Amino acid sequence: MRNNEGRTQIPPELLEQFMKQQEEKFDNQQPVPAPQTVPAATGYQVPTDFVELPSKGMFYSPNHPWHNKESVEVRYMTTKEEDILSSEAYAKAGVMFDRLIESVTVDRVDSTTLLPGDRNAILINARKNSYGNEYEFVIGCNTCLSDVECSISLSDLGSVEIDLERVTENNTVCVTLPLSNKEVEFKIMTAGDLKQINKAAEQQKKHGIQPNETVELHRRMIVSVDGNNNPNTINGFVQSMLLKDSKFLKKQYNSFSPDVDFTFQQECKECGHLNKGGVPIGANFFWLVE
Repeated sequence: MRNNEGRTQIPPELLEQFMKQQEEKFDNQQPVPAPQTVPAATGYQVPTDFVELPSKGMFYSPNHPWHNKESVEVRYMTTKEEDILSSEAYAKAGVMFDRLIESVTVDRVDSTTLLPGDRNAILINARKNSYGNEYEFVIGCNTCLSDVECSISLSDLGSVEIDLERVTENNTVCVTLPLSNKEVEFKIMTAGDLKQINKAAEQQKKHGIQPNETVELHRRMIVSVDGNNNPNTINGFVQSMLLKDSKFLKKQYNSFSPDVDFTFQQECKECGHLNKGGVPIGANFFWLVE
């Protein structure tokens, strides 16, 4: 049946019968069970530890997150960090330790802005907490060249002692060179500075140029000469620096560079020579662990 507008018109008796059937169907319907909810995964908080910085937060600019921080909080390594250590791409690019440090530190910092010694402290802590305190490695005897098996406890590695009283308010150090008597002010370079020096040397090699690593090193570390901080003045001085002054400056720089004290000694079983040196930390620092 159609109404005047041409639409289908349901007879009243059929409509009433249909509504009654729907009411009976609804009354007899079983309650719909509540949807099953998956219990929320138990939140696992990755444990953290605190690492004492060899720099004690000095030599960082005031706007750096680690400025004047004597210790920083770091996470224990997880499967995420294991993937970082096994990444061939990171290893080939030379950024494996950079990504690892950035992953475990609670403070989100660019690892290239960190001092090398502080980076070493982070790596040692990550290795100790995730793979154990004992670290075994092999060196060559300085006398008979035999393999010398060494074992140290990473927790025994302290920090290099630095004369912090000679550090200026600008987090720099001033020394007087022995021959020229020039007063040179220098800074402690970051990992990023050292990478730039290496990168510049590689570029020079590609173009058949003898790398000027010492010149580039002094150019980046020196802040002023006799109070003059003009880059052209510094560059001119570096280009003509006397060899004895250069060696003295390098030695002074190393003595003020905050770092982990890696020195150790091990007697050779073959010849009895007491070998002294630094604990090697390379890509196999983690992979030597079984």
